[in-house]
Amino acid sequence: MLKRYSAYAFSVLLLGGIGLGGISLVGCKSTGNLKPAVQNIEQATIIKSPNDDRQYAAMMLPNGLQVVLVSDPSLENSSASLAVGVGSAHNPQDQLGLAHYLEHMLFLGTEKYPEPDGFMKYTQANGGMTNAFTAYDKTNYLFQINAGKFDEALDRFSDYFKKPTFDPHFSDKERNAVNNEWSLQKAQDGWNLYVLQGYTANPKNPSAKFNIGNLDTLKDKPGSVLNEEMKQFYDAYYSANIMKLALVGKQSLSELKALAEKHFATIRNNNVTLPEVTVPGLTKAEMGKSIHYKPIKDMKALYVDFPVKSNKSQWRLKPNEFINGLLTSEEPGTLGEQLRAQGLVKTLSAYFDTEAYGPDGFLRVQADLTDAGLQKQDEIIAAIFSYVDLIKRKGLDQNYYRELQAMRSKDFANAPKPDPLQQAVGLAMAQFDLPVENLINADYVYERYDAKAIKAVLTQLDEKRARIWHVSPAEKADTPVPFFDGHYAIRDITAEEYKRWNALQAKYRFNLPPLNDLFTDTQAPIVENTYLKPHPVVSQTGIEAFLAHPEFYREDKGRVSVQINVDFALDSPKEAVLANLVNAIYAKQTMTLADRAGRASLGISTSVMDVNSQGIYLSGYTNKHPQLLQQMLTEFVALDISDKHFHEAMDSFQQNMANKKKNHVFRQLYGHAQRLTYKTQWPDDIILAAANKVTKADVVAYHQKIKTDPLLRLLAVGNYSEAQVREMAEQAARILPGKRLPAARAVNQYVTPAVGQTLTFNDDVELADSAVLQAWFGSKKSDAEQAQLAVLNSLFSNAFFMQLRTHEQLGYVVTSFNYAVDDVPGFVMLVQSSNTDLPGIKTRMDKFRVEYLAALKATDAAEIEQAKQALIANLLEKPTDFYSEAERYSSEFWQGKYTFDARDRYLAALQKVTKQDLINIYESLLLNKKSGKALLQLRGTNFKTKPFAALQ
Repeated sequence: MLKRYSAYAFSVLLLGGIGLGGISLVGCKSTGNLKPAVQNIEQATIIKSPNDDRQYAAMMLPNGLQVVLVSDPSLENSSASLAVGVGSAHNPQDQLGLAHYLEHMLFLGTEKYPEPDGFMKYTQANGGMTNAFTAYDKTNYLFQINAGKFDEALDRFSDYFKKPTFDPHFSDKERNAVNNEWSLQKAQDGWNLYVLQGYTANPKNPSAKFNIGNLDTLKDKPGSVLNEEMKQFYDAYYSANIMKLALVGKQSLSELKALAEKHFATIRNNNVTLPEVTVPGLTKAEMGKSIHYKPIKDMKALYVDFPVKSNKSQWRLKPNEFINGLLTSEEPGTLGEQLRAQGLVKTLSAYFDTEAYGPDGFLRVQADLTDAGLQKQDEIIAAIFSYVDLIKRKGLDQNYYRELQAMRSKDFANAPKPDPLQQAVGLAMAQFDLPVENLINADYVYERYDAKAIKAVLTQLDEKRARIWHVSPAEKADTPVPFFDGHYAIRDITAEEYKRWNALQAKYRFNLPPLNDLFTDTQAPIVENTYLKPHPVVSQTGIEAFLAHPEFYREDKGRVSVQINVDFALDSPKEAVLANLVNAIYAKQTMTLADRAGRASLGISTSVMDVNSQGIYLSGYTNKHPQLLQQMLTEFVALDISDKHFHEAMDSFQQNMANKKKNHVFRQLYGHAQRLTYKTQWPDDIILAAANKVTKADVVAYHQKIKTDPLLRLLAVGNYSEAQVREMAEQAARILPGKRLPAARAVNQYVTPAVGQTLTFNDDVELADSAVLQAWFGSKKSDAEQAQLAVLNSLFSNAFFMQLRTHEQLGYVVTSFNYAVDDVPGFVMLVQSSNTDLPGIKTRMDKFRVEYLAALKATDAAEIEQAKQALIANLLEKPTDFYSEAERYSSEFWQGKYTFDARDRYLAALQKVTKQDLINIYESLLLNKKSGKALLQLRGTNFKTKPFAALQ
């Protein structure tokens, strides 16, 4: 899978563990081999948080492969990640996308383990998964598996870097897989804008080349045979001395060391030089440009990019973070706050991507525009230049740095343990950039205030060097984005424009932010963990409050979730629109508080929760939570619903609804499936029609109606005493009193098709691909059948993927998953295809479903038991941090299921699953024409003349 990454967007395609393939991560930079501060890395002490009880070590194998080992006996799964220091930046000109194609081909068997996708099958059968991604200058291979199978998994995994078969039989199949991946992304604006960064940069920089690959770029050509070039690329670059490995597991450090030596020491070392990108991405010729992009979705945005040189060697000083903190503040008088107050932007953000092109990159200031802002882009550009100038003149205040230093020091002292697989990937990648001893603490290090380093960056923020991006449907942009579906235009910024912006700057008077009054060094005392499941603390007219304490992570962290529960929000589509508009206005008006809290590592957010009720969330250090909850509720009661606020919220709502049809087809399909299983939900066109009739007066009246008789539902998890939660609850009830009793709480209601009934949904989409989702549902709630379908899917999903995706290339997205709806068991098959119409997709899915019964019956009972035990191990695994532990009972709480026993019931049901159970439920649910079913189809533009698949 080709992954795409930048500081502004990190998106990972979540396909239910379908394995290799996905989207592309680009924007990382070639880094070179940094020599560790400790020359003998086995003597290095990896600095970790006091909260982190994992053990760490590093080693260098005789073949030059550097390894980091992480031991955590509490883990039930072990993870590995191997990064190779070569990526899409190093594609040969004759085979664009070769690094990505190689990543796909590598996992199709080795001399010792020749079965294609055998490793995926092995990991899934043992409670794990595998994946890979190609980045700008690195390629990463990763997996997770039940700890008891780590040794054999590493044997299989490491063999890909020793003796892959590169079976030519799969060449065309994987070319198609890469092509489908490209097809999946080419109509996505994020991808179009990303590749334009390269296409409009220095044409000699690798970013200017197409990096995903497709059927046109990856093929035999005169003087270039695809598979020969791929093997040459592998032989040239897949060398141990430019690889980095991380192993994270429950095994001891000595056991992990032995595993690393056993499986990876024989990877060949060709002593190659790590390839670095040295060609500048932005030269003088590419600066001072105006770039106009006409989006596929409805977008209105303005980006101002300041070219900067890479300064990664100054990671200890954090000059970029210092500047970005001032740029993005939402305090009164700052850039973002003033532009929002004037109604020109909805949000304003900024980020550094200093290695976007290898040796250089940019600082981007990014504005999401209102309709008024779209007409006044000159004023916004001038405001950005003016505020940057203010930072240059007055921003070099050492107190800002001291505040950052203190905040991040406290954060590191309280840092949680990362997810094991994410940690493995992060450690593998970071070893190219950082000394071993700083792999974990690097982001928290603020060594000293260095005005010279900050000035060196600020000097580069010159308006004459800026590249300004105008993004809106009104842009005059006729040049196709190469290989993608968007259109753009590029021109020089004129002297007249600079003169106009300079004149407009004089009208702005900004303030730099004050120091943060929410930050405190004080640590709250740790309370006794009395209630390991949510316990009722308050239950009275207008409010109910529950408290739960962590079993494992007793630290000064907490999460308070409040629902302003109303019983009328599902009465009609109009109420659904009004709930979203109230939340949007509320979120905008609390943005300054949320920003200030976030900088002090206190989370504040809002959302439309279950039953379209307003949600408020607080997280982080607990000392300030009572104060913040009071402020948030007071703000809600006094919500200012002005004409400006109403029109901005309505514009965003309509924009988001309209853009849903341009999301990935499989994501749209899954959204429709969710909607159809809610008892009271409406299609998007009905919602949009309702929105078109809503007025500001409707929103004012709706907000007043919420305040008239709410039921506050509060769930506090973490370092709170019963008295503290009771006080927060009673304070909340005083601010927003209601008369409803807790028993009158509104909760979501669900529906599944009855026996013999089929729910159907057909629609056309504005993307090329088509997709089919089929689902089968039981007739009643059943813990046993939910468990059986979970075990079944751990076997079925890999076989389904391997046959329809790997062997037949029916589609890039081929997945299945167990899908319970309010404890009613369900099972889903989903395929998205760029080459097959809807009847063809459904026919092939049905044929596989019928034929799989024989494979299931032939499956060894021991394999089924192994899959079952892997699921049990995953369920019993200790949460990796406080926040993952805090989520354990939240779903049951919001559904009003106060026995809090779902996990225990599921575990008990899993332990009873047998092979015969799987056969029985497969026959009775997936092969029984009388079971409750759903058939959802989305028809892409490539198939607009083809019919929808018929019911059978």
